[in-house]
Amino acid sequence: MNNNDSNNHGLGNLDDLFRSARADGLTDDTMDLVVSNLNGPTMMNAVGTPLNALVSNEVTLAMNIIDMSGSMLPYAADLISAYNDHYLTAMTLSSAADDILVSTIFFEDRVKLFHGYLGLQDAPRLSDTVYRPGATTALYDAVAAGLTNMVLYAQQLRQSGIMVRCLVLVYSDGGDNASSQPASAVRRAVQELLKHDIYTLAYVGFRAGRLSEDDLRQMADTIGFPEILTSNLGPGELQRIFRMASLSTISVSRGRAAAQGVFS
Repeated sequence: MNNNDSNNHGLGNLDDLFRSARADGLTDDTMDLVVSNLNGPTMMNAVGTPLNALVSNEVTLAMNIIDMSGSMLPYAADLISAYNDHYLTAMTLSSAADDILVSTIFFEDRVKLFHGYLGLQDAPRLSDTVYRPGATTALYDAVAAGLTNMVLYAQQLRQSGIMVRCLVLVYSDGGDNASSQPASAVRRAVQELLKHDIYTLAYVGFRAGRLSEDDLRQMADTIGFPEILTSNLGPGELQRIFRMASLSTISVSRGRAAAQGVFS
């Protein structure tokens, strides 16, 4: 590829990133997915924190991919509160706060980047003007888009001599019914990334009445995510889930969660 004009991404020279990614062992299974999503909605402003603003030489990239389809509407206020108080605030108060950069993506029938990778103090909180569920579920597109900017930013960090760990958490209450990206392409890329110990991928399946626990586990398996936690939807359960997400992110930043399991 020839893509030197990448300033809008904040990722520097993409040709260099592709060459270094292949040198680090990423193959066509991942790079084809990345190429097909380079012009996607999560690439513009994917990097919120430039390299010269980082305060640590060990960085954990925490990607949240959150369902914003219509079936999540009854739980929107509870999710907003749980995300703000039991995820962002909890991590901000931890000793690992300086090492974590967080990015959040929403999806319904389209994929929307809420913000690129930002330090916890700078990460915006959710509100009902931002998280407004509606429409259908483009789960595969969202995961493909999220993996694309994570892979490239992680590669930029590694090129710069920064140790990086990556955690992707997907939250969804239903099956895909709106994606253009095939599940098989996502699954191939996920399976390859899991061979590299810097990547940890986990899936939270919400039981909202439409899908059984087996259905939710099948959804996670369809995209190759090895760890799944199923949960009801409601204020207490959402608080618990996002508290676990914050603890898992802190554990990943300390190099422990990949071996022990995100939800253990």
